[in-house]
Amino acid sequence: MRFILAAFCCILLLTSRPAEAGKPLVAVVNSYHAGYLWVEGHNDALQDRLAETARLAFFYLDTKRTPPETHQAAAEQVWRKILSDPPDVLVLADDNAVKLLGRRAMDKGIPLVFLGVNQNPREYLGGLEAVTGVLERPLYKRSLMFLREILGPSLKQSLLLFDSGQTARVILDSVFKDRTSLHVGDTVADVKLLCTFTQWRDAVLRSKERGYDIILMGLYHNLTDDDGNYVPSEEVMAWTSAHTPLPIFGYWDFAVGRGKTVGGLVNSARPQGEAAADLVLQILAGAKPSSLYPVTPTAGQFIFSRHELRRWGIKLPESLMETDTPILLVD
Repeated sequence: MRFILAAFCCILLLTSRPAEAGKPLVAVVNSYHAGYLWVEGHNDALQDRLAETARLAFFYLDTKRTPPETHQAAAEQVWRKILSDPPDVLVLADDNAVKLLGRRAMDKGIPLVFLGVNQNPREYLGGLEAVTGVLERPLYKRSLMFLREILGPSLKQSLLLFDSGQTARVILDSVFKDRTSLHVGDTVADVKLLCTFTQWRDAVLRSKERGYDIILMGLYHNLTDDDGNYVPSEEVMAWTSAHTPLPIFGYWDFAVGRGKTVGGLVNSARPQGEAAADLVLQILAGAKPSSLYPVTPTAGQFIFSRHELRRWGIKLPESLMETDTPILLVD
């Protein structure tokens, strides 16, 4: 009986390993770290869509939590691993990965798919002759318009806070055209890029006395303390929610919930990963990346926290319930 069982196990190993080895390889290089919720969202989508068709290898540059002078070395280390087992398709997630590795991949003839990119990818790559991908477009103007609908004409001044990381700078350049204010009708959002958690705390605590009605949480994952040490994003969010004198709203799904933001019209990582996976599958089936036009996968989703709505006495208007964009309520 033991001999039969052992033989059966050997047959399973002999049949499964060659089948796995025969699959094409898709390498995924993330700009950030594995525990970042945005990364988890699109990684899960890529895994779900591609696991039956391809082998996946995931790499992380960790550029949210590390100083810029270390990013090139991190990219060199990942690039050596990629060259040791060249993938059939390379997925580069978010701006830093595209900036640091995209042109190299193109020069090596590796088919390239990007996702989560805020900047025009041509700024990093020079051209898109062997590239396609998924653009990320946070919905700043539309979000502000809907917040005016939710909060009414009393919403005049809002404070939009960012850290000073690469993604925030790209957004300021590509979306705001280096302007420090965004105007939507009678509503204004003043944009501030902050380097330290001390600056962030001061901006939040003094927001009401400076005449603002709400705070908009942009990016907050690249702040440091006064000694230059990275401050975990969870700590930034928890402190901001606990000490803000004003309601705070967000732009990404992971920032919504009890002890976080009230919510808003937000982007999610999973549609980014799903759209990128669909492009990868077309390339593995024989399509040239240059024949696949880059896509923007979603118009956003309304996600709100029940707890934070109650906390700030905010009631969603019936007109918002009647839009084509579904509303998701979380704790």
